[in-house]
Amino acid sequence: MRTTQDLGLMVHGVRTRHQLTQAELATRLGVSQRYLSELETGKPKVLNAKLLSVLDQLGVELIYREVQE
Repeated sequence: MRTTQDLGLMVHGVRTRHQLTQAELATRLGVSQRYLSELETGKPKVLNAKLLSVLDQLGVELIYREVQE
């Protein structure tokens, strides 16, 4: 992933594969549906500690790898 949009698309894809609505996942996480919407559309301001909770609920682990250019 190179952009916040890439990350948002990944979260959206995993959430829909788990057959969760934004509202359902937001309730589980204790965040607003708007937060998830902004995360899924790649708005950089939502990238904070809540992001790890979202990924954890979806069973996703971020793996860091340097890109060779």
